[in-house]
Amino acid sequence: MRTGSFLIAVAVAALTISFWALLNRPDSEPPWPSTIQGFSFAPFHADQSGIEETYPTRDQIDADLRLLSGRTHAVRTYTVADILGEIPFLAEKHRINVALGAWIGDNQERNEAEIARLIDITKSAKNVIRLVIGNEVILRGDIPISRLIDYIREVKARTGLRTSTAEPWHVWVSHPELVPHVDYLAVHMLPYWEGIDHERAVDYIVEKIDLLKGLYPDKPIVIAEVGWPSNGRTRLSAVASEANEATFLRRFLQRAQQENYTYYIMEAFDQPWKRA
Repeated sequence: MRTGSFLIAVAVAALTISFWALLNRPDSEPPWPSTIQGFSFAPFHADQSGIEETYPTRDQIDADLRLLSGRTHAVRTYTVADILGEIPFLAEKHRINVALGAWIGDNQERNEAEIARLIDITKSAKNVIRLVIGNEVILRGDIPISRLIDYIREVKARTGLRTSTAEPWHVWVSHPELVPHVDYLAVHMLPYWEGIDHERAVDYIVEKIDLLKGLYPDKPIVIAEVGWPSNGRTRLSAVASEANEATFLRRFLQRAQQENYTYYIMEAFDQPWKRA
């Protein structure tokens, strides 16, 4: 009896474990590509902050770019303030192209200083492939659209490079008056912030990009930010976790290749200062 009971218990345990393993086997997701097309790049380390304007050192930026070398074709920046204006020159030796950004806010003097330095950088940095004048300026309402258009016109005229401003997809839908003045649409696609479940997130991005293509068929589209957080608050149906981040990125990167998207993953390195 004892032997029989033991064998029955072992059999039940084996069946239970097999059933559990069947239900919990890893999902099959697309493989990681050998290279990522582009990354958002704000190289602040844990003890630094864009808000407090405590910047990384040249060596820290160079080390970060060295980590990205061979793993990406380009980075996108947000400002040319302080040492961050040196990123194109540091990136050039690592064979990384740069979408160079100027920060535009509600301070006209600082805006003009950013634009002047960005234009100056483009004169000697040969790896700058496009320019981004302002990041979600219209979304925040920092300056009138007419002034932003003036900044874009000035930069285009003085550099000859492809120039735009970066906004979420819905801002481009709501402000068609901006479109004739840019060379491409720099679009932020962040379904987590819109509360979209990660299982539906990639299809959601494709739907919105197709919407923009339909509205503005003559304008190229660059996905200037796209990503999913590994940690943070739950927003409606969107859950921040490492597993969801990995699932989203694997699926997006495969779909981006199929759709021939130009994109910058948000972002190359963790940015703890953004909690504020």
